[in-house]
Parts: sequence; C-alpha cells; structure tokens
Amino acid sequence: MEEASENDRLAIDYRRSAIRKTAFIIAGAALLMLSICFSVTLGTHSISLEQAASAIWDKIAGTTYEPGSTEWWNSYVVWEERMPRAFAAIFAGASLAVVGAAMQAMLRNPLADPYTTGISSGAMVGVSAGIVLGLTLPFLGDELALMANAFITGIIPALVIVGITKMKNVSPTTVILAGLALSFMFGALTQIIMMGAEAEKSQEVYKWMVGTLSYVISDKIPLMATITVAGSVFFIIVSKQLNLISMGDEGAKSLGLDTEKFRNLCLLVMSVMIAEQVSVTGVLGFVGLVVPHMARMIVGVDNRILIPSSMILGALLVLVSDILARTLLDGISVGVVLSFIGGPMFLIFILRQRRDMW
Repeated sequence: MEEASENDRLAIDYRRSAIRKTAFIIAGAALLMLSICFSVTLGTHSISLEQAASAIWDKIAGTTYEPGSTEWWNSYVVWEERMPRAFAAIFAGASLAVVGAAMQAMLRNPLADPYTTGISSGAMVGVSAGIVLGLTLPFLGDELALMANAFITGIIPALVIVGITKMKNVSPTTVILAGLALSFMFGALTQIIMMGAEAEKSQEVYKWMVGTLSYVISDKIPLMATITVAGSVFFIIVSKQLNLISMGDEGAKSLGLDTEKFRNLCLLVMSVMIAEQVSVTGVLGFVGLVVPHMARMIVGVDNRILIPSSMILGALLVLVSDILARTLLDGISVGVVLSFIGGPMFLIFILRQRRDMW
C-alpha cells in the first residue's frame, strides 16, 4: 500500500510538473505575440494595437489592400519599417538564450554565456575592424562580410575556453575568470581600433558595443532568422547529449558520447549564431547569462525543455527591453536597458542560489 501511495504521489507530481512547463511555454508564446503587436505601434505614424494585429494577421493570410489606402499604409509601416526591428530583437534574444543554456550545460558552469566567455567581445573585434578599417573577406556582401569577421574573431576565445576546460584540476571559477580576461583583451583591441577612427565610425562602433537595434533593416532578417532557427533546432535535437555532458565527461563517455567531437560541433554552431547576432545588433549582455537561470527555476534542468523555454523567454526579454528603450527611457539603447534589468536579476539569483538547480 505504501509503495502504491508513493507511486501515485510521483505520478501526480509529474503531471503537475508537465502542466507547469506546458503552461509556461504557452504563456511565453502568447506574451511574445502581444509584445510584437505592441512594438509595431511605436513610431511617428500612429497605429493602434488593433490595427497592428490586423495588419500582421492579414499579411500572414495573404490579404491585399488598395495602394494608398489607410490599411495599405498601416501594413507597409508595420512590415517594412517596424517588424524588422521586432524580428531582430526576437532572433537576437533567442540566439543568446539558447547559446547560453547550451554553453552552461556543455561547460558545466552556471556563469557561462557568450559574454562571460569572451565570445561576444571577440566577435565585436571583427565587426569593428570591418566598420572602421574595412578589413573584410573579399567577394562578400556587407552583411556576410561583417558576420564572417565576427565568426573568425569570435571563435578564438571559444577555442581557448574549451581548451582550458580540458586541463586537469580546472575549476568552474577558473574558466569564467579566463573568459573575463579574454573579454577584456578583445575589448582593448576594439578600443584600439576605435582610437584611430573618424568620429562618425567611432560612434557607430560604440553603439554596436552597447547593443542597438537602430541599424536593423529588412534585408538582414532572412539570414538572421535562418541561422537562429537552424541553430536552435540543432540544440533542441542534441538536448539529450547536453544532458549527458552536463553530468561530466567521464559519465558521458561511459554512455557512448564522444565528448570532444560533440563539444567542438556545439562550439561551431554557437560561434555562427553569436557572430550573426553581433553583426546585426551588437553586444547584448546578460541575456545568455540570466535567461537560462530564469527558465531553469521554472521548468527545471532538463535541456529538452530548458532550451525551447529559454528561446521564448530570451526573445521576450529583448523585445520588451526594446519597447522600454523606445518609450519610458526616451530612446536609450536596448543594450543599456538589458544591463539595467539583467544586473539586478542576476544578483538576486546569486543571493538566492539553489544548489539543486545544478
């Protein structure tokens, strides 16, 4: 009887957990859609929330309007001028959150993310070199050239961090300290490049350093969407392997996982995702660090649920931060707003750290 009662209790707990996780994902997706509709109402051309939702739905449904009509102008403003910015915020937040969650599992370190491991700072060196010095790979368009630069310089700190994790007697603290050192080093290189730049280019690089959505145009969205979706799908597919490697290399190897090849493959995908994100929106700090912790507190440590949950929550955080930057804070950079939000939140997580999360 006692055993049956215990099984019933476990079954009830499992159903409650499944309901909570499902409700979180559905609520997050609904809030994201509502935030998109609200985001595209912001601007000099006045559009109500109802008109924005109608323009979005009609475009998806294939409805056409008479050129010059009110509905036609609303649709044009929403899809050609405002949706690219909203999409950039969504894809940037999703990329950072997914990479952060995967990196924390892969390195077994709750402080790991593209920012603390130096990947974002490394990618920023490539972007600044392309903007200020014109050093880009030949035969590539402007967007691909900046992305290629960001990938080349961003993968360097990633390789160093992975190399450090393979050393014996290396603690998680050592890995993060090494990442911060790399971040400072690459940050110094960016500053050196900026020192000899013209005022206009220097200001442009500075906006990229703090993170901005001001330079987003519709032409940049298809490639960003492709890389974000493909990378996120990849990490969802390999989430079981991430669960294994998060237990330690020895345990993962005993279960048949080639940890070195798997880590290198993940590193390659991460670097491409971060390179594209940095080349479009610049460095957006705290998203990859804070969002996985927020999701982990709600849905648990299983990467099969954690990664899609982080993806939705990261997209929502960046989009809401951009809305705040354009309204309450009078046009301040979205990266600054994210720092204002992410810093205190991460401090709270540290003070209320739960060991069972790891």
